[in-house]
Amino acid sequence: MVKCPISHHRHHGHVPKSKDPRYPSSVLPHHPKHYRPYPSLTRRQSPRGIGNMPPRRRKLPFRLRLLRLYYRIIHFRSPLKLRASIVRLRHDHPRPWLCLLQLFNPFPTWLYPVPDPVPAKQMLGNVSLMMARRNHIVTLRNIPVWRSRDTPLRSLYRLYESMASGEYAPMGQETEYFWYQNRNRWDLHRIEDPNDPDPIRYAVLACLAEELVNAFNWRLGLGMRRDHKHVLREADEDPYPAYAPVIGPSWTKDVPPISREDLCALPQGFVNNEGKLVLEENGKSEVFARRNIVTNVGWLYTI
Repeated sequence: MVKCPISHHRHHGHVPKSKDPRYPSSVLPHHPKHYRPYPSLTRRQSPRGIGNMPPRRRKLPFRLRLLRLYYRIIHFRSPLKLRASIVRLRHDHPRPWLCLLQLFNPFPTWLYPVPDPVPAKQMLGNVSLMMARRNHIVTLRNIPVWRSRDTPLRSLYRLYESMASGEYAPMGQETEYFWYQNRNRWDLHRIEDPNDPDPIRYAVLACLAEELVNAFNWRLGLGMRRDHKHVLREADEDPYPAYAPVIGPSWTKDVPPISREDLCALPQGFVNNEGKLVLEENGKSEVFARRNIVTNVGWLYTI
């Protein structure tokens, strides 16, 4: 009977050496305990073909590389949301790409100036004029580059025009927009003094700035946050979350009430027997009442 050479060596405790002298068997008795064929190389650095290294990746065909690049482009997302901006502008403009490029034009200044204000006599009760001045405003507020160039003073003037026209629904939308503008320059105390030459318009702007402070603190007390990280209560019995109250601009303290002489040129329907400006009958706002204005401010307290 012919003995198998391998079984013979196993019986005597011997294993044949490797035929390749570069790779001797690691189980031979004369090897050190931690012997490595290439001690200076780690497992990841070992020569290709040794150990458990994966095979070399095949180079993709040119067509597949183009397809991969195409999908990376169409699925690319940026904070400017350019693709979504184009989709929105396409509904209002025949050339949305050109309109978007114009929004990036930094001249004359990066921050938009306040549009030329309309006299209070002309704006009171004029809903069509207010809507014309707010043309495409819903679309523009959803475009990041336009929002970055908008200012809190411009938003305050839009609130004034809505209140003066008697159409209060846009005030709720504008307040929500102002609330979620989570930039430092949109803090209420940073609203610039408009130094408006129209005493009626100046008084309404000052009252709106002061009332926004109350409205924002009311929202904060409910757990709402301007960065969308709202604090929710688990049960109605739980206390309301703590918050740091906001403050308003300092220039509002120097804005005087509306005098009777300022109301002489207004239509009779906007002036009562007490010589006060009436924007809404039976108004209960105390902030506006201090400047001889009768109105309500419920649209500033929406959720």
